[in-house]
Amino acid sequence: MKFQYNLQEPNFRIGNIDIQNISRPKDYKHTFRCGRDKHGFIYVVSGKMKDVFQSVDIEDMYIHAGEMLFIPKSTVYTGIYLEENTEIKIVQFDLVGGELPTYLSTPAKIELPKVGELIEAFFKPEEKRALGHPFYYLSCLYGLLWQIDESYARIPAKYKKLQAALSEITEHWNKNKPVARYAELCDMSEVNFRRLFKEYTGLSPVDYRNDLRLSNAKNKLQSGEYNVSEVAGLCGFSNLSFFIRLYKKKYGYTPKKE
Repeated sequence: MKFQYNLQEPNFRIGNIDIQNISRPKDYKHTFRCGRDKHGFIYVVSGKMKDVFQSVDIEDMYIHAGEMLFIPKSTVYTGIYLEENTEIKIVQFDLVGGELPTYLSTPAKIELPKVGELIEAFFKPEEKRALGHPFYYLSCLYGLLWQIDESYARIPAKYKKLQAALSEITEHWNKNKPVARYAELCDMSEVNFRRLFKEYTGLSPVDYRNDLRLSNAKNKLQSGEYNVSEVAGLCGFSNLSFFIRLYKKKYGYTPKKE
């Protein structure tokens, strides 16, 4: 008996992989004035970083130990090491054909189970003979991209039509766009959109957006660079009392206690 499978070709091909392990002192800054030379995954092993982007459409991002950020090629930004001896591991690559998926078109935090192990595999192969072998690093990088694609593809078919709205809210959580706009992106009536969104996320679109805002607000407050009023405004809350009330409801204490 013969089995034959016609495998689908990937939408892009990878080349020019390099890896870096870097440790810097507190307040060290590195600016990519002409943009990154390559696409890069930045994993924080220890300490804390802040990335400040030139584009006004991209919020500053704080990356703590155990978190990973993806930054596309040509992105202009400054990386700031916020704690002494902050250590990061970087996996960089070029495309030699095709385009990356849309969810990797802008800087984004990548949340994966055991992401540290996936990155560590580049630096400490289980077999010594894999060190420096191009096929090994290609397999690690395609494996990482496979895991990321799987995480983005886990939306059940019934809810796939929500993807455009979910992406829009995730990328522009501080913008006060009407729910009707999200529904339009999904080619749905507002009534049906609200129903399906609540069914999938357990929250209304506005509550879902507010939850993202509160998470980002907590991050900004913990940086010590902003006061409560500034954070409320930066995170899209025009009413300070409302912001404080939501914050306390989510975290059990007021933002002043951060």
